[in-house]
Amino acid sequence: MSLPGEFRVTALEFRLRTEDPLEMPEYAGALFRGGFGKYLRELACRTGAPDCEGCPHLARCAYGIVFETPADPAQSVMLKAYPFAPHPFVLTPPLDEGSRLPAGAEFSLPLTLIGRGRGYLAHFIEGLDAMGRSGRFGGRFRVVEILEAGGEKAKIYDGFTRRLLRPLPLWSMPGQTPARSIRMEFVTPLRLREKGAYTKGPAFATLVQALVRRIHMLGCAHEGWPDELEWRRPLLEAADRVETVGAEWREFRWSRRSGRQGRVIPMDGLRGWMEVRGDLGPLLPVLELGRHLHIGSGTVMGMGRYRLEVLG
Repeated sequence: MSLPGEFRVTALEFRLRTEDPLEMPEYAGALFRGGFGKYLRELACRTGAPDCEGCPHLARCAYGIVFETPADPAQSVMLKAYPFAPHPFVLTPPLDEGSRLPAGAEFSLPLTLIGRGRGYLAHFIEGLDAMGRSGRFGGRFRVVEILEAGGEKAKIYDGFTRRLLRPLPLWSMPGQTPARSIRMEFVTPLRLREKGAYTKGPAFATLVQALVRRIHMLGCAHEGWPDELEWRRPLLEAADRVETVGAEWREFRWSRRSGRQGRVIPMDGLRGWMEVRGDLGPLLPVLELGRHLHIGSGTVMGMGRYRLEVLG
């Protein structure tokens, strides 16, 4: 499989250490998204305006590019229907550490940077450090180090010397290999529309279609891809031929408060697993990429993250 242009992905693992007991909700995606966004805006904003609407600096502002990513219809026809382009990052909250961590505990915060988002690592470090120093989001913490996600987990950044130790790694998409059976397990809530409504049990082809659309929109917004869609056709046709042999889904209910909208927004999703079989070799590279990009809405809060296991 070949993509229609360059697609740069850097997968990192922030290691954080609590300085106070840290209280977190059952799903902390909105907590870290909200805290990081608040302090990134304070660090980056040049005008002090209460919101970003109409700001002449938005297209060049770190906060604007990362967090209020403007959709430029002149850049891509695909983006015309959306007020914002997909953000060039995925920030996944801690998943298994529990809702209360004692002082001195370390925990992980996976971060994926996409395309031009790779140029803003310093802003993520400063924003998360400022969030942690404030103690306003459950307790105080600090960035101890940043590791390369997966592999040998090479150390990228030292939080004590505040030095970047090596260039940012680039994730390499694997080549096509034979596979007849896989299992996908969603470890964070999947929130996905199908035929105008949030699905209670998505088909495999629906998952692939959503992932391929997400990759294409990210490529258009952050890598300058053309709108040409032909590369997607063989992937979608391959997904249609795959058979689901087992699946189990359960609803995960949670909500977040939107400062922009001034209301509480339901973010209910699904957790569960799916096993499928068929000629999956053509789909494996894009499914491996999807482990870092996630699927569905709320991906900047870590939603739609899955584990992928090749069974045969």
